[in-house]
Amino acid sequence: MRTSSFLIAPALAGLLALAACDQPKFRDKGDSATAPSAAAPAADAAPKARVIPSKAEPVPGPPEWAKGVMGKNLRAAYPKTGICKGNTDIVDVKFTGDPAGTQLLGWGWDVPNKVRVAKVVLVDKSLNIVGAGGGGVERLDVPQALPEITDKMTGWTAVTRLTAGPLDAYGVVGDGDAVCVLGHIEF
Repeated sequence: MRTSSFLIAPALAGLLALAACDQPKFRDKGDSATAPSAAAPAADAAPKARVIPSKAEPVPGPPEWAKGVMGKNLRAAYPKTGICKGNTDIVDVKFTGDPAGTQLLGWGWDVPNKVRVAKVVLVDKSLNIVGAGGGGVERLDVPQALPEITDKMTGWTAVTRLTAGPLDAYGVVGDGDAVCVLGHIEF
């Protein structure tokens, strides 16, 4: 029995280390990717809940290119599937005006073409397009974590009139007729 527990412990430790790996996460410009500062809370302190900033103004409308696909089913608008790496990181802003809505942040990389994702659509649980946005936001953490990604501008923002619920983000790639998964978020 003792011998088997000595063999299991290193394997379990390795699996736990792999489980800790994740995609790059959004960092405020003031955050450091290095060791925690001396002012960091103790390890046993409860983490603070992130407060989502709000703006007392209407949510911006979708980009001009997306107006023709808003409300359509994802597969009707984009019948092909592309290959991306990416993530949907956070709800960045809540708009409380009329209409209300949210802005999301993430990052995306078109793997075969080795370029940042320039267009993003957001879909609800029925796969209807309910939001859109674009790439070109600075994300220094992405090439640091994934050296095969050479562009520091892989971040994207997208807006939707939804103020709560699940959303999936897709990058528009290929000849504009394909999408790739960029992540899921619930808020």
